[in-house]
Amino acid sequence: MPLNPLLKFENKLWSSGITHIAGVDEAGRGPLAGPLVVACVILDKSHLYNPSEKLKKLLETYSLINDSKKLTAKVREKMFEFIIKNAISYQIEEIPSQKIDEWGIAKSNQIGFFNSVNRLAIQPEHTLTDHFGIRGLAESKQTNITGGDRRSITIAAASILAKVYRDRLMVGFHEKYPLYGFDRHKGYGTKLHAEMLLRYGQCEIHRRSFKFNSTRLH
Repeated sequence: MPLNPLLKFENKLWSSGITHIAGVDEAGRGPLAGPLVVACVILDKSHLYNPSEKLKKLLETYSLINDSKKLTAKVREKMFEFIIKNAISYQIEEIPSQKIDEWGIAKSNQIGFFNSVNRLAIQPEHTLTDHFGIRGLAESKQTNITGGDRRSITIAAASILAKVYRDRLMVGFHEKYPLYGFDRHKGYGTKLHAEMLLRYGQCEIHRRSFKFNSTRLH
């Protein structure tokens, strides 16, 4: 099989003798409602670094891993199950809307990133992040990659875990707060969401510190 371009960073680290590489990404920085979700995952080096011929079918599935925004919901769901089944370790953290209001989104992001790494059952030797550095982790033990979810398979895998987990939460919130259409817009500031906010006001999971753009209604 052709080399996967999303393995560039991982292959360099693996070739240096590192075994456990964590990828970290988040979903839900920008919505008006719902939690921030951060996922961290360590993929299995033996599946991806100089794999044997018998792993060919497995590699075909790994090749579907990409930035979660580039995948359909159906593929994301499939890859979510594949990743958690085959990962060496993974951790998913939720920061609820009330904490986002208290801490601010930047601090919430940092807490989610740090906790997702720190609470892994198996600790990584190096961590790859999507753009943001993680305070509390040594700089020498992390690589911060702009557009990382499009350039690193490990970060892309984390983006899928975070996105699918959060989408499932928002569908669940739709059952509790059916007036807002959370199953459709997942809390983002769409025209529908803005209309529902004007009509019904905020509910328990809305971020009080976030403002929606009323020009979406025009």
